[in-house]
Amino acid sequence: MRDHAQPAYRAAQVHGWLYQRFALSFEEMTNLPESLRLLLAKSFSLPGAVAVAEHRGPETLKLLLQLPDDAEAESVSIATEGLPTFCLSTQVGCSMRCVFCASTLQGCERNLTGGEIMAQAALLAARQGRPGNIVFMGMGEPLLNLDNVLAALTRLTDPEAFGLSPRKVTIPTVGIVPQIRKLGKLDLGVNLAVSLNSTRDDQRRELMPGAARWPIWKLLAACADFTAATGGQPVTFAYVLIKGVNDFFEDADRLVALLRPLRHHLNLIPFNPVEHALLQRPSAYHTRQFMEILRKRGLNVSIRHSKGTEIEAACGQLRQRHRHV
Repeated sequence: MRDHAQPAYRAAQVHGWLYQRFALSFEEMTNLPESLRLLLAKSFSLPGAVAVAEHRGPETLKLLLQLPDDAEAESVSIATEGLPTFCLSTQVGCSMRCVFCASTLQGCERNLTGGEIMAQAALLAARQGRPGNIVFMGMGEPLLNLDNVLAALTRLTDPEAFGLSPRKVTIPTVGIVPQIRKLGKLDLGVNLAVSLNSTRDDQRRELMPGAARWPIWKLLAACADFTAATGGQPVTFAYVLIKGVNDFFEDADRLVALLRPLRHHLNLIPFNPVEHALLQRPSAYHTRQFMEILRKRGLNVSIRHSKGTEIEAACGQLRQRHRHV
């Protein structure tokens, strides 16, 4: 605004339109002079992505976004009590090669910029209203794009922007140990969620090849360091329960031994089928049995039920289907 001899309050007006009213075009900013709106539209791309597919379910909305270079990323709004939870992508695709995830099928094309991450939030907010929670659990490994995730985080938690408490933001990882320690030292107040999915290193390498560089003991040591660096903040562990693979009672015994020494919460997630994986979901009865064993032996555990399977809300599924059309 200074460069174009505009008064400072014009910047505040644009900021309000972007982050309070979730405007998706400069034309909507009706308290700006028409000449300024035209100048802004000529100089900037807003919101920087276009929704090329939109699927709605009873509790979910999923968008497939096309970026300026024709790359595609997904984002999801999930109905929860009160305000919705937005699930945002951090990369175009993913390089972690987890066998239960469709995001990884064509590898990782590139990182998303901070602006492209925010574009997802803006497009969802324009449709669903302000979020109550943000989880970076869409496509990609967030800790491999940490700088851009943190750039988006400054807007998401800015009281003059989205205004979320850091405690309402979750950054997941398959277990990038150096970045877990870096995030802990930053002590931002955000939640850390770690995909564990196995109690054995050999099996974890098969299920999550991209996380194989660090053995489980090193991963859990980094999680303990995160908790210490953040004043006792617990780590959430995700465990995708796969029939006949990692759902034996011996697995439950090892989970207890691994997690009980840590401040933790464990989410059991019954496998959400994807077309490329010859894996099966355990029965609801077996899942409850597995959970009760863990609970009786002192773990803080719950079952996280997937929402949006009817609209392919799992990571990467809509993008994969769209590419095959």
